[in-house]
Amino acid sequence: MIRFFLALILGIFLFLIVGSLVLEEFPATQPLWEEFKEQVVQLYNMSLVRYGAVTTIVIIIAIFVVFGSNRKL
Repeated sequence: MIRFFLALILGIFLFLIVGSLVLEEFPATQPLWEEFKEQVVQLYNMSLVRYGAVTTIVIIIAIFVVFGSNRKL
């Protein structure tokens, strides 16, 4: 259990570092990143309206678990 949480925190940290480096090295990707963030926020807001806060958080956690437990990727 502790190993899972450490791996999750390390994965998030690595994702943030790599993302920062990519955005610094390739400034042309900035508008694409902003558009992606807008789409994610819109999807999250739609889910909040349709399913509620608790169910939306459970769906997000379930998506992370499904992708995190798939060893074939």
